[in-house]
Amino acid sequence: MPGPPPGALDEVAAAAAARAAALGTAQLFPSDPIGVGGGGRVELSAAQAQKLTPEVVRDNDLSVIALSPDLAGFESFVPELRGAKPEARLRILSERYSHDPTVNNSLLLQQAINRLTTGGPISQHLRQAIDQAIEVLHRTPPRPGAGTGTDDIFFWAYADADFRGASLFGDLPQGWIYLRNGFVGSAMNDAISSLTVTCTRSEVGGNAILFEHAGFVGKYQNHGVRVPPGITGHVEHDVPYVGDDFNDIASSILVVRRFADETAPVSIGGLIKPGDILDIVNQQSGLSPAGDPTITWDLWPTGPTSSRDWHPSDPGKRFIYVIVPVTVRTPWPFPDAYAQVRYWIYLYVDSTGQLQGHTAYWGYYVSTTCFLTQCITNDIARALAQQIPGTTGQIDALVAQAIAVANAGAPYRFTYFLPGKGQSTGSTWDDVTVVAVQR
Repeated sequence: MPGPPPGALDEVAAAAAARAAALGTAQLFPSDPIGVGGGGRVELSAAQAQKLTPEVVRDNDLSVIALSPDLAGFESFVPELRGAKPEARLRILSERYSHDPTVNNSLLLQQAINRLTTGGPISQHLRQAIDQAIEVLHRTPPRPGAGTGTDDIFFWAYADADFRGASLFGDLPQGWIYLRNGFVGSAMNDAISSLTVTCTRSEVGGNAILFEHAGFVGKYQNHGVRVPPGITGHVEHDVPYVGDDFNDIASSILVVRRFADETAPVSIGGLIKPGDILDIVNQQSGLSPAGDPTITWDLWPTGPTSSRDWHPSDPGKRFIYVIVPVTVRTPWPFPDAYAQVRYWIYLYVDSTGQLQGHTAYWGYYVSTTCFLTQCITNDIARALAQQIPGTTGQIDALVAQAIAVANAGAPYRFTYFLPGKGQSTGSTWDDVTVVAVQR
């Protein structure tokens, strides 16, 4: 039985009638929605490519990736650790960091600490060795600084309430915006019950954000600290219990540095109206609304999570991620198909301090809910893949309008994101909040 020709969605619907006749008495039956997904890159214009240099991308994403406590084998690359006992490892890595205070050496020392603390209670003697190692991190700022004039932000997450039990340590070094704990490790996964967040006196403030799932998605708790001017010590935010709704569910932690000359947080949904995005998509032939668009984020994506959930592989960038649910109309006996149109929008500050933005990637998802839908799923996917790229210019026009308003406060140094609508609790599916740091 020949398949329908690829093309616009109305062509898919017309060809579906021929398939229906050939299938004859085929019966509908429910099945798990497996679906298919795909997507692609939007080619930059010459003007965009000139602005978006590798240096600009780097300066817009000053993030540090924490080393998971589960990782092993560092002895192959740091020979002096071979055969060393835990206390000796801490001493060796502390001395290494003192003599060569790079971010990589900071992360190695933090990982050595966490291999001990995430395993449960430790001896008092080993606790003293850990405290000494942490003091080295705080005393010696890593190179290179980014001119922030800041000092240190760190957290402890505990497996039990009231700061007891196994624990995870994270330290955001000077000059960086994010510390990325994309997965807290097997011992601490779904096990965090209490938390402390500390900022030293030279900091403006910082946030430690717990997320329900790995990769900074799902429900979140945002714990922020602001440092009053003129203090002589440090400011600590203690959370003796994260609450029944968040106890033992966190899988990732993001630490964010705050800055003195930053704009007020603004949600993307307040700058770009979701209804305007919906109108653009629903102007396409064969589509109708299936719900409101979702504005969320996709941080440092590394490619598809499955054959049905396409994501770009662009781990050096943070994206505003827009999901538009639609219904694809098909004739009897094919049930209308549920699908999603997706956009990945990249925001950055160019070399002149102006905020810029464009649609970097497009994608789709088509759900398969019954046998008959499976017969035309690939045809629908091919048609979406032809139509969606033609809408990215209209999305860019909406982005440009929002950026024109935001650039009233330029010049900027960079932007950073906070989850949801900037509240202390919520979901990453609620929105994305952006903050711009001024020059």
